Amino acid sequence: MVPIFEDLSVHCQKYKVVSEGELVLKIRECVKSLGDTEREELEKRLSGNLEALIFKSITSEDKISVFSPDMRTRINYQGELFYCLPTHRYLSAELEATFLRWAKIRSPLSALRSVITDFMERCNYQVKNEVSGGEPGHLELRAVKNGKNEQRSLHLFVLPSIKFVSHFREKNHSLFEGSEGGGEKVFVVPTEKTPAPFISFIREHDIGTMIWVLDVARRTVNPFIGRPQDTEIENNFEEPEQARRAVSVWMRKMHVVD
Repeated sequence: MVPIFEDLSVHCQKYKVVSEGELVLKIRECVKSLGDTEREELEKRLSGNLEALIFKSITSEDKISVFSPDMRTRINYQGELFYCLPTHRYLSAELEATFLRWAKIRSPLSALRSVITDFMERCNYQVKNEVSGGEPGHLELRAVKNGKNEQRSLHLFVLPSIKFVSHFREKNHSLFEGSEGGGEKVFVVPTEKTPAPFISFIREHDIGTMIWVLDVARRTVNPFIGRPQDTEIENNFEEPEQARRAVSVWMRKMHVVD
């Protein structure tokens, strides 16, 4: 057990703030280093699931080892739970950085690409190769429809969270000036645990580019901002009107609060 807690302590000290999901994955990775027999003996001696016991030991006062790191301070940020060292005076920038780090882990671009590719193919588009020369942490895809009476093109920017959109657009503002040559431009982001990141986005940013939200587990896509020109895309959204009503409700509530 000592090597496991030492490894976890190094990870916690390195980042100071970790998301619940990231901590669970790190614990799982460490426990997998044990042999089956050793794990079974530990679980029998400690009377419980080893991963759950280690998580509780780190995030509460109920320690199972003096070597256990102490991350009992819990913070809810943008709908996700985070843990930090009790003696660490965390900053909002650290929470933001940790949220973005977790977003990249929980929403791998390969999974997002698979869902959006299936969706565009259902709409009779062909998804072209990724645009070369882009910065890491996102995908740029071309979706093209060559019909008898129409030709359409979309430039898709796939990001692991809505939280990346404003920074990406500011850094690459020239890509969004006009529509010549690139067709309609769309940000594609995954769902979040709660609506909080989307509500914050509406409150803080005014971006004229379309944004779609995809659900990896259900392999569905819905609009968040904007309406596509192609009705076939609109017809293939899971619940477009319900999604737009939700956004309208959020915006009305913001005006009431303001």
